Amino acid sequence: MPITRIPRGDEMVRKVVTVKHKYGIHARPAAKIVSLCNGFVSDIEIIKDGEPPANGKNILDIMMLAAATGVNLELRADGPDAEEAIEQLSVMMESDFDTNEI
Repeated sequence: MPITRIPRGDEMVRKVVTVKHKYGIHARPAAKIVSLCNGFVSDIEIIKDGEPPANGKNILDIMMLAAATGVNLELRADGPDAEEAIEQLSVMMESDFDTNEI
């Protein structure tokens, strides 16, 4: 799905991705997500099935998503580097997180 801007005149960017990692998002992938998100100035949120947004920079929030393989997540970012943040995060989410661990 392409990256889209939310039509509010601000810098909010969003994209829906599917978790591809065969074990979903557990501790190691969550740590990688947080590490990536902390490299951006923008506020980054990850949303699962209409639940409250998880702060992409908070490992406990990411772990609480309990996102299994095949789950769709909405990524949102707001700030000066929002588009780049969403692009990099979406690539990571739809990959194997560069890991082969269980």
